[in-house]
Amino acid sequence: MATTRKSDNFIVTAVLIACVIIAAGLIGDYYFDLNDDCLIKDILSGSYTGTPEGHNIQMLYPIGALISLLYRVVRSLSWYGIFLCAAQYGCFAMVIKRTADVLKLSNLEFKKKLIFLFLELGIMLGLFFPHFLYVQYTVTSGLLAATAAFLILSKKKGEGSPYMIPILLIGVAFTIRSEMLLLILPMILVSILMKWVFVCFELDSEKEKTGQPSDYKEKRNMFIKYLNLVIGIVAGLLVCLALNKIAYSSSQWKEFVKFFDNRTELYDFQSIPDYAENKDFYDSIGLSESSQKLLENYNFGLDDSIDAAMMGKIADYAGTIRTEDASMSSRLAQAAKLYFYRLYHISAPKGYEYPMTDYPWNLVTLVLYIITFISCVVALRWDIRKVLKSLLLLGLLFACRTTLWMYILFRGRDPIRITHPLYLTEIMILTAMILSLFRLYNVCVHRTETGVNRMLLGTVAVTAVLALMGTPFQAYVVRTELVRREASLSRYEALNDYMKENSENYYLIDVYTSVSYATVTGKDEATYSEKMFEKVDNRGYNHDLLGGWASKSPISHSKLSARGFSSMEEALLSEGVYFVQNMDTDTDWIVSYYADKGQQVVVTRLDVIEDVFGIYQVRKE
Repeated sequence: MATTRKSDNFIVTAVLIACVIIAAGLIGDYYFDLNDDCLIKDILSGSYTGTPEGHNIQMLYPIGALISLLYRVVRSLSWYGIFLCAAQYGCFAMVIKRTADVLKLSNLEFKKKLIFLFLELGIMLGLFFPHFLYVQYTVTSGLLAATAAFLILSKKKGEGSPYMIPILLIGVAFTIRSEMLLLILPMILVSILMKWVFVCFELDSEKEKTGQPSDYKEKRNMFIKYLNLVIGIVAGLLVCLALNKIAYSSSQWKEFVKFFDNRTELYDFQSIPDYAENKDFYDSIGLSESSQKLLENYNFGLDDSIDAAMMGKIADYAGTIRTEDASMSSRLAQAAKLYFYRLYHISAPKGYEYPMTDYPWNLVTLVLYIITFISCVVALRWDIRKVLKSLLLLGLLFACRTTLWMYILFRGRDPIRITHPLYLTEIMILTAMILSLFRLYNVCVHRTETGVNRMLLGTVAVTAVLALMGTPFQAYVVRTELVRREASLSRYEALNDYMKENSENYYLIDVYTSVSYATVTGKDEATYSEKMFEKVDNRGYNHDLLGGWASKSPISHSKLSARGFSSMEEALLSEGVYFVQNMDTDTDWIVSYYADKGQQVVVTRLDVIEDVFGIYQVRKE
């Protein structure tokens, strides 16, 4: 009977995850969220070069090598999609299981278990539902990190093995998206500090029961234990970095990494300086107006002279222009204004990402802060020093989140794939803090667990109700986004089918065309994405982009050389190579570019796909 009771929490967790998977399947479909995710998948699976490749640029090599190995074993499966979905559902399963264990769910009546299921389902669907279906590797990384923080803080003293699972989760999160993990890492460190303080509270209470003085030696030992946890985390990250550095140690990869970093700085955090207004600067670095146009339309892969050094100079110069346009104080003031607005502003989501809204994330977070504040007072009211210390920890968490939010808002980089993981980490830490406080209350005050469980269930209920209020909006977002994506994908699939049917040819695609054709239709078209588990075809394909984040990488050069070309500039003029661009975009920039290189060319449209994509031939006059 005891075994059955212990297994109840596993059963409840499995049922809940199954319910979410079923709901996701009924309401929507699984997509790689962005074109970036699709290209990562193409590189890992071998669609890009013809061979599964661990150097996928965006991720660290250890996880890329592992996923590419799976593709080498069974090429026909969507391993990257399976990995991301398994990571996300696995994280929620661990959080639900831990919550059920703390609440002693196995000891509750069947009716109360159903209530718990309903409440937890509301939290998952009301907050995270769109991300279950439109999966983005940055969000997955953030979820892994948030889960690690939750497991660390909610772990019972003396329970189970050392913190190997959280360390593993943090390591995997780091290899998936190192920038996201590093952004969240300060909050993880705060959760570790909280854990040490709460364990010290518990040690003090145990000594008070026997009338003994506080044991500072034991507290010091616990401090060393959690310091070792921090060291273990840092060591794991350093090992991942070392393996990645070794994998990218060739001169070609080193040069590309510099190029990639400079390109990221320019496009993500700066803007391309206007040519006419900054002609002297462009002349000083030897960049013509036609080549500057390649930077503006992202097709810089056409010009081999745009290398890491040149990209770095442009990014640095763009940064000085931005500083002149707006002082640091004015940018800080603007970021602070936006921060406080997003902290409390509530409006129903009208789209998956844009127009941007933080509801219901911000509402759930604010209410959890209030509940945590009350919990600090209620759970520790017999000791004012413990209350003050707990409130200081709560204030430290808020100060930490404020600093992180100000950082991303100041830099002007705050898409939902960054902000939602930040919210999620904060929510999980606050929830774990509440669980820890009431567990401490039970240990210190000797109250029955019934009362404590009621308070904890009340906390879950309040959070779930707030999340449930957002569920209809999230369902609407999922459905409308699905319609947009299916309509957009149908046209892109027609283009892909056209290129596959002409497999003897090679196609170079304008970068903005590969992202969206909304300028042609004049409608709110979804950007390019692919379904995860339908029409999986991991064979090598006969096209590439004229720019983008993989451009100028060793794998890009390998793909080009496999066709017998040394550069895209050469390839575009060759027999059997064609150019793809949105119908509403002129091709004068191609003519101007080759003219500056001393070659007169003619661009001829040969075909039209779905009334939006033009197939062009570029030939010398």
